[in-house]
Amino acid sequence: MLVEQGVFEVRTIQKILLEQQRRRERTGDDGPVTGRVGPFDILRVLGRGGMGTVYQARDLKQDRVVALKILAQKWLNDAEFIARFEREAKAVSALTHPNIVQSFGSGRLSWRPYLMMEFVAGESLGHLLRVNRRLDEVQALTIARDVASALGHAHAQGIIHRDVKPDNVLIAEDGRVKLTDFGLAKLLQDTDELTRSGVAVGTPHYISPEQISATRHVDHRADLYGLGAMLYHMLTGSVPFDAPSNNEILLKHVDEAAPDPRTKVPNTSAASAVIIARLLAKRPDDRYANAAELVLDLERVRTDLKPVQSVQKDPAPASSLFGRLARFLRMR
Repeated sequence: MLVEQGVFEVRTIQKILLEQQRRRERTGDDGPVTGRVGPFDILRVLGRGGMGTVYQARDLKQDRVVALKILAQKWLNDAEFIARFEREAKAVSALTHPNIVQSFGSGRLSWRPYLMMEFVAGESLGHLLRVNRRLDEVQALTIARDVASALGHAHAQGIIHRDVKPDNVLIAEDGRVKLTDFGLAKLLQDTDELTRSGVAVGTPHYISPEQISATRHVDHRADLYGLGAMLYHMLTGSVPFDAPSNNEILLKHVDEAAPDPRTKVPNTSAASAVIIARLLAKRPDDRYANAAELVLDLERVRTDLKPVQSVQKDPAPASSLFGRLARFLRMR
C-alpha cells in the first residue's frame, strides 16, 4: 500500500487535519453583515464557509440581485492570504461559461475583500442528494458532463478548482447546472503549490490522493478525481470512501480502490463504472488526460442509456425542484 511504501506518510495527513482545525478556529464566527454596505443592500445569508460568508444582495449600481462573498474578518491580518484571495478573484472573474457561476468583479468593503457573483436561484446538488439520496443514471451523467465542461474551461484558463463536491454545484430552478465556489482555486502558473502552512486543501470525501501529499504536484487531474467521487455519490447515494474520522477517510483515498458502484446499485451501467474507475485512479497519469476527453465519454454513455424513472428512496413530487430538474435533464 502507498502509505506502507512511504509514498504518503501518516504525519502528512495528520498535519492536514490539524491545519483544518486551526482554520475552523480562525474563521466562521463573524457577525453577519446587515443593511446597506457600500453599493450593496444585504438581503440575507446564503451560506458560510471557511473563507467567509456569502450573501444575497442587491447591487445598487446595476440594480440587480447578486451573490456577494465577503472575506471573514479574522483573515484581515493575513496580508499574504488577502493578496492571494484578490489575485485569484481577478483570475476567476475572467471565466465565462454557461456552467460556471459568473463573477461580476471584486473589491473591498471597509477594507474587507469581496467577490460579486451571479445569483443562482435554486438548490445545491448537495442539498438534493441529502433529500433524495441519489439520482438516476441519466441525470447523474448529465450533471457530471456539465461540470466536466465547466472544469475544462477553467483548466484552459490555467485555474484548478481543487474543491469539486456536490455542495459546490448549483442546480438552478430551470435545471441549469452551475459550478461555483472557486475559493480554493489554484493558478497553474503559481509556484506556490500548497497553502502557506505547507499543507494541501480540499474536502475529505472528494479529495484526490495527490492533494493529501505535501510532496506531490497537483494539477487539473485532481479536479477530475473530485468529479469522479461526486459522480459515484450521485449514482450510489454514498461517497466512495467513508469512515468514522477524516484521518481514516484520507488514508482510504490513498490506499484503497473504490468499490465498484454496481455493488451498491446493480443496474448501474458497466460504462459508467469504467468511467468512475478511471477518474478515481490513484495515479493522475491513469486518469483522463483532460476534461474534454471526459465530456465525450460521459455524453456517449448518457445518450446510449434510455431515460429511466427515478429510483430515489423517497421520490420527489413532480412540482418540486428535483422533479423539474429530472424533466429538464431528460430533454437534454
